[in-house]
Amino acid sequence: MLPRSNYKLTELAEEVVRCAQPLLPAGGRLFMGLQQETNGSLRMIWWRGDDFRLIAEIDATPEGFCPEDSDEGALQDAASACLTYLAGRWPSPPRRLGLITDGTGVAFSPERPAVAESGWLIEHAGGTATLMAILPLDGEGPCALLCSPPETASLH
Repeated sequence: MLPRSNYKLTELAEEVVRCAQPLLPAGGRLFMGLQQETNGSLRMIWWRGDDFRLIAEIDATPEGFCPEDSDEGALQDAASACLTYLAGRWPSPPRRLGLITDGTGVAFSPERPAVAESGWLIEHAGGTATLMAILPLDGEGPCALLCSPPETASLH
């Protein structure tokens, strides 16, 4: 889908990673899903990497985002900008578009763009759907089961 590097998308993904790090405690084995909904709201979802258990979730429209100087507010702004830009690169943008981050990398799924959709994690862990990395996820971190083997991984 992205035949060559997109420097603007990389820059936006780096900001998502920077803003997500304070919300993903070291050693916590957590990762996040960030998804734009059809009503314009942004869902922030925390999962445990060991068992994919849902840990927490925030859903807010831009008017209801947390204050910009809070960790959550900074991530909401960064994720919204990244997802809006990514949607603009899609030939026909999906109704719901999301990405995941482990605080190291950022990835999305062209085949299943809605990360909050039922079965999304299991399909990616089982290899029936694949991720495209904007920034590589940590292959030994909480997203290890979602990462493709290096020889088949896709980078934009």
